[in-house]
Amino acid sequence: MDKSKFLRVFTDCYLVEGDKGYVIYDLTRRKLISITKITYNVLKEIDGKSIDFIISKFGNDIIKIIDYFLTEEICFLTDSPTSFPKISEDVYFENECYSAILEIGASSQYDYIKVVKELNELGCQMLMLSIKADSDITSEEILKIFNATTDSFFKCIDVVVPSSFENVFSMDFFDQNVRVTSVTYLGSEQFKTEENKNYVQINRIKDEELNWTEKFVRSNLTFTLKSFMESKKYNIALNRKICIDEFGFIRNYINHEEHFGNLSNTTVSISQVLRSPEFQKKWRISNDLVENCKSCKFRYCCFSNSDLNYSNNKWYKVNSCHKIEPAKENVN
Repeated sequence: MDKSKFLRVFTDCYLVEGDKGYVIYDLTRRKLISITKITYNVLKEIDGKSIDFIISKFGNDIIKIIDYFLTEEICFLTDSPTSFPKISEDVYFENECYSAILEIGASSQYDYIKVVKELNELGCQMLMLSIKADSDITSEEILKIFNATTDSFFKCIDVVVPSSFENVFSMDFFDQNVRVTSVTYLGSEQFKTEENKNYVQINRIKDEELNWTEKFVRSNLTFTLKSFMESKKYNIALNRKICIDEFGFIRNYINHEEHFGNLSNTTVSISQVLRSPEFQKKWRISNDLVENCKSCKFRYCCFSNSDLNYSNNKWYKVNSCHKIEPAKENVN
């Protein structure tokens, strides 16, 4: 090993400290690598230093550790350590709205088609359509909703419907509605998950209704380079999200207590609510500002839609996780 070279941690590998562990966010490979406190401190210490300096401080045994970091592509050697600036943490949003949830039940009286069209005008990219078991919506009305998504900004549409509507979602339907990425059938006889030939995930569950209370499990932690940077300044689950519950109330999330008007009032519009400072307030409450979350090593990849309370000059999540099973330490 050339002792004159310098060791650098890849700029897309972020070292994050938590009160219960340490982790590397590999932003390119979208992978979490749990590490020990010693590994975290060593990487912080040797980043940007020459191999000669590192050996003089830690001894020759450090070479084995360096070789491991190089093999795992966490670090690299260079003659010019200052030529690799940090990745910009600036965040730019192309559209006003990113995701939306429409809930339809027996009490729903709002104009679904009008809502879908207005969401498209706001540039909404992700839509979840949740139809409750007590809804009297017809198959024809469901198809009209999807017709309104044609030539829209929506990139993916998730559907939750009672199993009695399974006949609506034929292969012809999926051929014509390529934005549909998943369909969940409620009240099925058995639990089953599969993928059809159109690469649509089909879920069958026995529950008659969706449970909007989240489960905090390791498999739900996910991130991209963009979402990681967004999470440093925003609540990545609530940011640019808008939800309409079955009664027509506009909320940050379906199970949140606070609402911002009802679509039964003709003077209320989705765009008006979405752009209001009151509605956007929780968008900017990142996990770094929330008690418990701010000291969690998973805070930049946790898409929790939990409501937020402000008490004694501090932010708290209403449904905070008690425990996420730790991953096996990948790097010693």
